[in-house]
Amino acid sequence: MLAAIANLISQYDRLCRWLLLALAPGLAAAASDVPGAADPPGLDRFPRAWIIAYERQDEFAPREFIVSAVEKIRRELRIERKLRLDATAVRITYQIPAGVPLSEVIAHYEQALGSEALFSCRGRDCGRSNGWANQVFGRAILYGPEANQFYIAADVGGELVSAYVIERGNRRIYAHVEALQPREAVKAVTNAELTEELAGNGFAAIAGVRPRRDGSIPDAGLETLRGLSARLRIFERLTVYVVCHLYGPEDAALMLERSTACAQAARDALGEGIDASAGPNLIPFGAGPLLPRAGGAVARIELVLPHRQQRD
Repeated sequence: MLAAIANLISQYDRLCRWLLLALAPGLAAAASDVPGAADPPGLDRFPRAWIIAYERQDEFAPREFIVSAVEKIRRELRIERKLRLDATAVRITYQIPAGVPLSEVIAHYEQALGSEALFSCRGRDCGRSNGWANQVFGRAILYGPEANQFYIAADVGGELVSAYVIERGNRRIYAHVEALQPREAVKAVTNAELTEELAGNGFAAIAGVRPRRDGSIPDAGLETLRGLSARLRIFERLTVYVVCHLYGPEDAALMLERSTACAQAARDALGEGIDASAGPNLIPFGAGPLLPRAGGAVARIELVLPHRQQRD
């Protein structure tokens, strides 16, 4: 009899905990936006998120748009690449409903901005969360573990839009979005230091190119690759591997097959405009999900120069 009662109590406890988890997102969604707040045009918020901070600056003023990781050297902030421009600005901080996985929030902004991305990073690849939160955005609530951060910066039809996502130690997730409308059209130069990184480190990821899970490359990504052809001529007669990394729940063999096709498409785009007798020997290689980076599994195209690595 006592065992049966104990079992009923245990089942009731589990049911209560399940109900709390199930209802938490809905309860959180009941929170309202701060007065006067609105989503930026063309970028939907994560479902059921609400705005906790909103700032709109309609005057044109000098501003910076970050397209690299953020590091701190002693007390000084170090940002390798940023665009300086006169622009209006909208700055919005969202709180995400409780119980939502961080990966879903990241996927939301990757899908919205990934095809137009100038730069993106995840985890420790983004640098210091403290620098992002306190010195870049000026909002301490965005500070959290480096492993739990994500940043993407994109040029969306001439408007520069960025999103920073962080899961704090208390498991709360926030997304901070900034949208800059430049006074004049901005020519965002991506991969400005690609050849230097490739020559110096022996490898370099290509910014602004995010392969899809099926191995295809968006048209904007192919255009970015074609635009790099002339700059790769400095590696004349050297072997450069064009490596495609893909990740997903599918079988590893399937992802390897898809990434091989992805690498070939990237190689073809990069090879346009390069004289085979005078340029580098570009070799496609599909890595699939087998070479994840420390900051997280991020689909990407990388160039690898084995000659440079062997020399060290």
